[in-house]
Amino acid sequence: MYLVTRFLGFALILSMFLTAVFARVQAQDPQTEYQKQLEEYEKKKKEIEEANIEREKALEAEKQKNAARKAYNDGNTSLKKGNSDAALESYNLSISYDPSFEQAYYGKGLALSRLRRYEESLAAYNKAVQINPMYSSAWLALAKLYRQMDRYDEALTACLTAIQTDSTSDKAYYELGFIYNQRKQYQKAANAFVKVTEINPKDYRSYNAQGVALEKIGKTDEAIAAFQKAVEVKNDYFESYFRMAAVYNKIGKHQEALEAALNCLKYRKNYAPAAFEAGMAYERMNQFNNAIKYYEIAKGNRNWRKAAQYQIDMIKRKM
Repeated sequence: MYLVTRFLGFALILSMFLTAVFARVQAQDPQTEYQKQLEEYEKKKKEIEEANIEREKALEAEKQKNAARKAYNDGNTSLKKGNSDAALESYNLSISYDPSFEQAYYGKGLALSRLRRYEESLAAYNKAVQINPMYSSAWLALAKLYRQMDRYDEALTACLTAIQTDSTSDKAYYELGFIYNQRKQYQKAANAFVKVTEINPKDYRSYNAQGVALEKIGKTDEAIAAFQKAVEVKNDYFESYFRMAAVYNKIGKHQEALEAALNCLKYRKNYAPAAFEAGMAYERMNQFNNAIKYYEIAKGNRNWRKAAQYQIDMIKRKM
Protein backbone atom coordinates (compact mmCIF):
# COMPACT_ATOMS: atom_id res chain seq x y z
CA MET A 1 0.00 0.00 0.00
CA TYR A 2 2.86 2.32 0.90
CA LEU A 3 4.59 1.69 -2.48
CA VAL A 4 1.35 2.30 -4.39
CA THR A 5 0.75 5.59 -2.57
CA ARG A 6 4.32 6.69 -3.19
CA PHE A 7 4.06 5.82 -6.91
CA LEU A 8 0.76 7.70 -7.32
CA GLY A 9 2.21 10.74 -5.57
CA PHE A 10 5.27 10.72 -7.77
CA ALA A 11 3.15 10.27 -10.90
CA LEU A 12 0.91 13.18 -9.92
CA ILE A 13 3.86 15.52 -9.36
CA LEU A 14 5.43 14.42 -12.64
CA SER A 15 2.16 14.89 -14.52
CA MET A 16 1.67 18.39 -13.13
CA PHE A 17 5.21 19.34 -13.96
CA LEU A 18 4.99 18.02 -17.55
CA THR A 19 1.69 19.87 -18.05
CA ALA A 20 3.32 23.09 -16.94
CA VAL A 21 6.31 22.49 -19.21
CA PHE A 22 4.09 21.70 -22.19
CA ALA A 23 2.04 24.83 -21.61
CA ARG A 24 5.11 27.02 -21.47
CA VAL A 25 6.65 25.40 -24.50
CA GLN A 26 3.42 25.92 -26.44
CA ALA A 27 3.40 29.54 -25.42
CA GLN A 28 7.06 30.26 -26.22
CA ASP A 29 8.22 27.27 -28.28
CA PRO A 30 11.92 28.12 -28.46
CA GLN A 31 14.28 25.15 -28.23
CA THR A 32 16.27 26.71 -25.38
CA GLU A 33 13.18 27.11 -23.25
CA TYR A 34 12.31 23.46 -23.75
CA GLN A 35 15.82 22.39 -22.75
CA LYS A 36 15.67 24.53 -19.64
CA GLN A 37 12.36 23.03 -18.53
CA LEU A 38 13.68 19.54 -19.18
CA GLU A 39 16.66 20.18 -16.96
CA GLU A 40 14.39 21.46 -14.22
CA TYR A 41 12.31 18.34 -14.52
CA GLU A 42 15.37 16.09 -14.20
CA LYS A 43 16.50 18.06 -11.15
CA LYS A 44 13.11 17.74 -9.46
CA LYS A 45 12.95 14.06 -10.29
CA LYS A 46 16.37 13.48 -8.69
CA GLU A 47 15.40 15.42 -5.56
CA ILE A 48 12.24 13.36 -5.15
CA GLU A 49 14.14 10.10 -5.64
CA GLU A 50 16.77 11.11 -3.07
CA ALA A 51 14.07 12.12 -0.58
CA ASN A 52 12.40 8.74 -1.05
CA ILE A 53 15.70 6.94 -0.47
CA GLU A 54 16.29 8.89 2.75
CA ARG A 55 12.75 8.14 3.87
CA GLU A 56 13.29 4.43 3.23
CA LYS A 57 16.55 4.52 5.20
CA ALA A 58 14.81 6.19 8.12
CA LEU A 59 12.01 3.64 8.06
CA GLU A 60 14.51 0.77 7.97
CA ALA A 61 16.51 2.29 10.84
CA GLU A 62 13.34 2.64 12.88
CA LYS A 63 12.44 -0.95 12.09
CA GLN A 64 15.89 -2.11 13.30
CA LYS A 65 15.60 -0.11 16.51
CA ASN A 66 12.16 -1.56 17.23
CA ALA A 67 13.53 -5.06 16.68
CA ALA A 68 16.47 -4.27 18.96
CA ARG A 69 14.11 -3.00 21.66
CA LYS A 70 11.92 -6.11 21.43
CA ALA A 71 14.93 -8.44 21.71
CA TYR A 72 16.22 -6.39 24.66
CA ASN A 73 12.86 -6.68 26.45
CA ASP A 74 12.87 -10.43 25.78
CA GLY A 75 16.32 -10.58 27.36
CA ASN A 76 15.09 -8.74 30.45
CA THR A 77 12.18 -11.16 30.78
CA SER A 78 14.47 -14.18 30.54
CA LEU A 79 16.89 -12.69 33.05
CA LYS A 80 14.09 -12.11 35.58
CA LYS A 81 13.06 -15.74 35.16
CA GLY A 82 16.64 -16.84 35.88
CA ASN A 83 17.35 -18.07 32.35
CA SER A 84 20.68 -16.38 31.72
CA ASP A 85 21.49 -18.34 28.55
CA ALA A 86 18.25 -17.27 26.86
CA ALA A 87 18.79 -13.71 28.09
CA LEU A 88 22.28 -13.62 26.60
CA GLU A 89 20.93 -14.84 23.26
CA SER A 90 18.30 -12.09 23.23
CA TYR A 91 20.78 -9.36 24.17
CA ASN A 92 23.13 -10.48 21.40
CA LEU A 93 20.23 -10.37 18.94
CA SER A 94 19.38 -6.86 20.14
CA ILE A 95 22.96 -5.74 19.57
CA SER A 96 22.95 -7.23 16.07
CA TYR A 97 19.98 -4.99 15.22
CA ASP A 98 21.42 -1.91 16.89
CA PRO A 99 25.17 -1.98 17.74
CA SER A 100 24.86 1.40 19.48
CA PHE A 101 22.24 0.21 22.00
CA GLU A 102 24.16 0.59 25.29
CA GLN A 103 21.39 -0.95 27.42
CA ALA A 104 21.69 -4.20 25.50
CA TYR A 105 25.41 -4.35 26.32
CA TYR A 106 24.55 -3.70 29.98
CA GLY A 107 22.02 -6.54 29.95
CA LYS A 108 24.57 -8.76 28.24
CA GLY A 109 27.03 -7.98 31.01
CA LEU A 110 24.48 -8.98 33.66
CA ALA A 111 23.73 -12.27 31.91
CA LEU A 112 27.42 -13.10 31.45
CA SER A 113 28.15 -12.28 35.09
CA ARG A 114 25.44 -14.69 36.24
CA LEU A 115 26.97 -17.31 33.98
CA ARG A 116 30.33 -16.59 35.68
CA ARG A 117 31.89 -15.49 32.43
CA TYR A 118 33.41 -12.52 34.17
CA GLU A 119 35.94 -11.25 31.64
CA GLU A 120 33.28 -11.26 28.92
CA SER A 121 30.95 -9.49 31.32
CA LEU A 122 33.54 -6.77 31.93
CA ALA A 123 33.92 -6.33 28.17
CA ALA A 124 30.16 -5.88 27.77
CA TYR A 125 29.92 -3.30 30.57
CA ASN A 126 32.93 -1.44 29.19
CA LYS A 127 31.27 -1.32 25.77
CA ALA A 128 28.15 0.17 27.37
CA VAL A 129 30.09 3.01 29.01
CA GLN A 130 32.14 3.52 25.86
CA ILE A 131 28.91 4.22 23.97
CA ASN A 132 27.47 6.30 26.82
CA PRO A 133 30.07 7.57 29.32
CA MET A 134 27.23 8.90 31.52
CA TYR A 135 25.69 5.44 32.03
CA SER A 136 25.85 5.31 35.82
CA SER A 137 24.27 1.84 36.19
CA ALA A 138 26.90 0.29 33.92
CA TRP A 139 29.73 1.97 35.86
CA LEU A 140 28.24 0.62 39.09
CA ALA A 141 27.97 -2.87 37.61
CA LEU A 142 31.65 -2.63 36.66
CA ALA A 143 32.53 -1.59 40.21
CA LYS A 144 30.66 -4.53 41.74
CA LEU A 145 32.20 -7.04 39.37
CA TYR A 146 35.73 -5.71 39.86
CA ARG A 147 35.21 -5.97 43.64
CA GLN A 148 33.98 -9.54 43.33
CA MET A 149 37.12 -10.30 41.33
CA ASP A 150 39.30 -8.69 44.06
CA ARG A 151 40.39 -5.94 41.67
CA TYR A 152 39.81 -3.17 44.19
CA ASP A 153 41.66 -0.33 42.49
CA GLU A 154 39.63 -0.76 39.31
CA ALA A 155 36.48 -1.18 41.41
CA LEU A 156 37.16 2.10 43.18
CA THR A 157 37.71 3.98 39.91
CA ALA A 158 34.51 2.59 38.39
CA CYS A 159 32.47 3.34 41.53
CA LEU A 160 33.70 6.92 41.79
CA THR A 161 32.80 7.38 38.13
CA ALA A 162 29.31 6.01 38.82
CA ILE A 163 28.91 8.60 41.58
CA GLN A 164 30.27 11.34 39.34
CA THR A 165 27.64 10.51 36.71
CA ASP A 166 24.84 10.27 39.30
CA SER A 167 25.54 11.84 42.69
CA THR A 168 22.08 10.82 43.97
CA SER A 169 22.71 7.08 43.68
CA ASP A 170 22.56 5.57 47.18
CA LYS A 171 23.47 2.21 45.64
CA ALA A 172 26.73 3.63 44.30
CA TYR A 173 27.69 5.07 47.71
CA TYR A 174 26.79 1.73 49.34
CA GLU A 175 29.11 -0.07 46.95
CA LEU A 176 31.80 2.55 47.60
CA GLY A 177 31.60 1.73 51.31
CA PHE A 178 32.15 -1.96 50.64
CA ILE A 179 35.13 -1.23 48.40
CA TYR A 180 36.74 0.96 51.05
CA ASN A 181 36.12 -1.81 53.60
CA GLN A 182 37.97 -4.27 51.38
CA ARG A 183 40.83 -1.79 51.12
CA LYS A 184 40.79 -1.47 54.95
CA GLN A 185 40.02 2.24 54.64
CA TYR A 186 37.39 2.08 57.34
CA GLN A 187 36.83 5.79 57.97
CA LYS A 188 36.22 6.36 54.28
CA ALA A 189 33.90 3.35 54.31
CA ALA A 190 31.94 4.82 57.22
CA ASN A 191 31.72 8.17 55.42
CA ALA A 192 30.33 6.46 52.31
CA PHE A 193 27.65 4.68 54.36
CA VAL A 194 26.75 8.01 56.00
CA LYS A 195 26.20 9.42 52.52
CA VAL A 196 23.81 6.55 51.77
CA THR A 197 21.70 7.40 54.80
CA GLU A 198 21.66 11.07 53.85
CA ILE A 199 20.14 10.09 50.51
CA ASN A 200 17.93 7.37 51.98
CA PRO A 201 17.38 7.77 55.75
CA LYS A 202 15.45 4.47 55.87
CA ASP A 203 18.42 2.35 54.75
CA TYR A 204 19.01 0.42 57.99
CA ARG A 205 21.68 -1.80 56.42
CA SER A 206 23.85 1.25 55.80
CA TYR A 207 23.61 2.32 59.45
CA ASN A 208 24.70 -1.20 60.36
CA ALA A 209 27.58 -1.17 57.87
CA GLN A 210 28.65 2.24 59.17
CA GLY A 211 28.77 0.81 62.69
CA VAL A 212 30.89 -2.14 61.58
CA ALA A 213 33.42 0.17 59.91
CA LEU A 214 33.58 2.51 62.93
CA GLU A 215 34.06 -0.38 65.36
CA LYS A 216 37.09 -1.54 63.38
CA ILE A 217 38.87 1.77 63.99
CA GLY A 218 37.97 1.84 67.66
CA LYS A 219 35.17 4.40 67.51
CA THR A 220 32.92 2.31 69.71
CA ASP A 221 30.53 5.05 70.85
CA GLU A 222 29.88 6.10 67.24
CA ALA A 223 29.53 2.46 66.22
CA ILE A 224 26.93 1.82 68.91
CA ALA A 225 25.03 4.95 67.86
CA ALA A 226 24.97 3.67 64.26
CA PHE A 227 23.68 0.24 65.37
CA GLN A 228 21.01 1.92 67.49
CA LYS A 229 19.93 3.99 64.50
CA ALA A 230 19.62 0.81 62.42
CA VAL A 231 17.19 -0.77 64.90
CA GLU A 232 15.28 2.49 65.23
CA VAL A 233 14.58 2.28 61.51
CA LYS A 234 13.91 -1.48 61.60
CA ASN A 235 13.29 -2.70 65.12
CA ASP A 236 13.57 -6.40 64.22
CA TYR A 237 16.93 -6.09 62.44
CA PHE A 238 18.68 -8.82 64.42
CA GLU A 239 22.20 -8.27 63.05
CA SER A 240 22.56 -4.79 64.53
CA TYR A 241 21.46 -6.08 67.96
CA PHE A 242 24.15 -8.77 67.76
CA ARG A 243 26.87 -6.31 66.72
CA MET A 244 25.80 -3.91 69.43
CA ALA A 245 26.10 -6.73 71.98
CA ALA A 246 29.60 -7.57 70.77
CA VAL A 247 30.77 -3.96 71.12
CA TYR A 248 29.20 -3.59 74.57
CA ASN A 249 30.94 -6.76 75.77
CA LYS A 250 34.20 -5.51 74.31
CA ILE A 251 34.05 -2.25 76.31
CA GLY A 252 32.85 -3.94 79.50
CA LYS A 253 29.18 -2.90 79.45
CA HIS A 254 27.89 -6.41 79.97
CA GLN A 255 24.32 -5.60 81.07
CA GLU A 256 23.81 -3.56 77.89
CA ALA A 257 25.44 -6.36 75.93
CA LEU A 258 23.02 -8.89 77.40
CA GLU A 259 19.99 -6.76 76.57
CA ALA A 260 21.15 -6.33 72.97
CA ALA A 261 21.92 -10.06 72.59
CA LEU A 262 18.53 -11.08 73.98
CA ASN A 263 16.82 -8.64 71.62
CA CYS A 264 18.66 -10.26 68.74
CA LEU A 265 17.55 -13.72 69.88
CA LYS A 266 13.96 -12.48 70.13
CA TYR A 267 13.97 -11.78 66.41
CA ARG A 268 16.37 -14.58 65.34
CA LYS A 269 15.86 -17.61 67.55
CA ASN A 270 19.01 -19.61 68.44
CA TYR A 271 21.24 -17.25 66.44
CA ALA A 272 24.66 -18.55 67.47
CA PRO A 273 26.63 -15.25 67.41
CA ALA A 274 24.08 -13.54 69.66
CA ALA A 275 23.83 -16.57 71.95
CA PHE A 276 27.61 -16.50 72.36
CA GLU A 277 27.52 -12.79 73.28
CA ALA A 278 24.72 -13.46 75.78
CA GLY A 279 26.82 -16.24 77.30
CA MET A 280 29.81 -13.92 77.45
CA ALA A 281 27.76 -11.20 79.18
CA TYR A 282 26.40 -13.65 81.77
CA GLU A 283 29.88 -15.07 82.35
CA ARG A 284 31.37 -11.62 82.95
CA MET A 285 28.57 -10.94 85.46
CA ASN A 286 29.37 -14.28 87.19
CA GLN A 287 26.01 -15.82 86.29
CA PHE A 288 27.64 -19.05 85.21
CA ASN A 289 24.62 -21.30 84.80
CA ASN A 290 22.96 -18.80 82.47
CA ALA A 291 26.25 -18.39 80.65
CA ILE A 292 26.51 -22.13 80.02
CA LYS A 293 22.89 -22.19 78.83
CA TYR A 294 23.60 -19.68 76.07
CA TYR A 295 26.97 -21.14 75.15
CA GLU A 296 25.16 -24.45 74.63
CA ILE A 297 22.83 -22.68 72.18
CA ALA A 298 25.84 -21.27 70.37
CA LYS A 299 27.30 -24.78 70.10
CA GLY A 300 24.41 -25.66 67.82
CA ASN A 301 26.29 -23.86 65.04
CA ARG A 302 29.45 -25.66 63.98
CA ASN A 303 31.25 -22.38 63.35
CA TRP A 304 30.79 -21.39 66.98
CA ARG A 305 31.01 -24.86 68.55
CA LYS A 306 34.70 -24.81 69.40
CA ALA A 307 34.68 -21.30 70.92
CA ALA A 308 31.52 -22.00 72.93
CA GLN A 309 32.86 -25.29 74.28
CA TYR A 310 36.07 -23.58 75.30
CA GLN A 311 34.11 -21.00 77.32
CA ILE A 312 32.01 -23.76 78.95
CA ASP A 313 35.17 -25.63 79.97
CA MET A 314 36.65 -22.44 81.40
CA ILE A 315 33.50 -21.81 83.48
CA LYS A 316 33.42 -25.38 84.81
CA ARG A 317 36.96 -24.97 86.06
CA LYS A 318 35.81 -21.94 88.04
CA MET A 319 32.75 -23.62 89.53
